[in-house]
Amino acid sequence: MALAAWPVGARAQVQQAHVTALWPFAADDAEGLALSAAFHTALRDHGQGTLRVEDQWGGADRERTRLLAADLVAKEPQVIFTYLSAQLTAVSALTRKIPIVFVGASDPVGFGYVASLQRPGGNITGFTLYESSLGGKWLAALKEAVPTLRRVTLLANPSSEIRGSNFYADPFRSAAATLGIEPAVVMVQRAAEIDPVIADLARQGDAGLIVAPGTFSEANGDRIVALTADHRIPTVFAIRRFANRGGLMSYGPDTTEAVRRAAAYVDRILHGDNPATLPVQAPTKFDLVVNLKTARSLSLEVSSALLAQADEIAE
Repeated sequence: MALAAWPVGARAQVQQAHVTALWPFAADDAEGLALSAAFHTALRDHGQGTLRVEDQWGGADRERTRLLAADLVAKEPQVIFTYLSAQLTAVSALTRKIPIVFVGASDPVGFGYVASLQRPGGNITGFTLYESSLGGKWLAALKEAVPTLRRVTLLANPSSEIRGSNFYADPFRSAAATLGIEPAVVMVQRAAEIDPVIADLARQGDAGLIVAPGTFSEANGDRIVALTADHRIPTVFAIRRFANRGGLMSYGPDTTEAVRRAAAYVDRILHGDNPATLPVQAPTKFDLVVNLKTARSLSLEVSSALLAQADEIAE
């Protein structure tokens, strides 16, 4: 049985359990606080009312994230929860003993976190947020909203690269060929690198932007919304809140649901389940959000067919 196979530390008495969580947000970030609250609530719903949960906020600072990961591992909690790939990378490099439940590693097998999705095989399991095919779906949605598009840039960060190739690039380029769009994949590592990318799209004309998910996008999404508004660049985000804050569209998973499902895995591990045998799970649904106010500001008339597919229409 899983209870017999897993180390004694992971089967500590539930009343005394200690769980740590590493988030890619600043400590006062509203999105981060909402996800943390959802995680805590879900644990209480599973009967973990006396569980001690310690949140740590690394933001997009890689060095701070690395230091926090070392601190979390040194405390030897019963389970560590990580949100997004950079946080999982930092923690997983430091322990093969403490169970880790993640949300957000898009290709956990490709990155070497787990042996397989069905049977992770080690101390790591969790929930993916995105799949590579979204690279083509983001482009198709943008083209449907803006039929005159002739070129689109996929803006990404090296954290979504596997062996030098962007996770979303191939489906993005395939869809671009089908739709007659000139594609470009641009990697950025610093906020200052965003401005010239968007300014260049504005100079070219008939251009759009796709913002791939990740810690970099979480930290710089509001800046991208402002820049694309200034330069009138139609943009689709993977992260929902940036459509609500002024981006033209978003298409992505319900992150709150993923965090709640992760809390269920944490509860199961605290009760003795072995992460090696808990399958990595994918989102059950992706939501499309269209911001009509932004569409009007871009002089776009979004088709009724696209609006009919939207899960939310922001005004």
